[in-house]
Amino acid sequence: MNKKDFDELVESAKEGVAIVKGEVPPSREFRVRLTRLSAKQNRGFALCVKSDEPELLIPSKVYRAVYSSSNLIGITDEAGEAAIYPADFFIKLDFPSEVENVLGHLQKAA
Repeated sequence: MNKKDFDELVESAKEGVAIVKGEVPPSREFRVRLTRLSAKQNRGFALCVKSDEPELLIPSKVYRAVYSSSNLIGITDEAGEAAIYPADFFIKLDFPSEVENVLGHLQKAA
């Protein structure tokens, strides 16, 4: 990491601490409204077709997905962390329940 990027990172971390302590207000806030879908509608599998973080989200890989009506998809990324990505990063896959069961077992075993 070059010095300029490091200095910006340090300043950003200091600003984050000040925000958490309530010393300064955040410069912006993001609110995401998620609505509940039925259990059958909001879970399934998705094929990744785009990634802004290829080390965490691999194009052409099938992920177990949680869908929202807010145009977002939740997956477990390659670091093993729960993550939310834009729905346009994926193609929703509709499989028969037998196939979904097999895929689910394969992903749990991996």
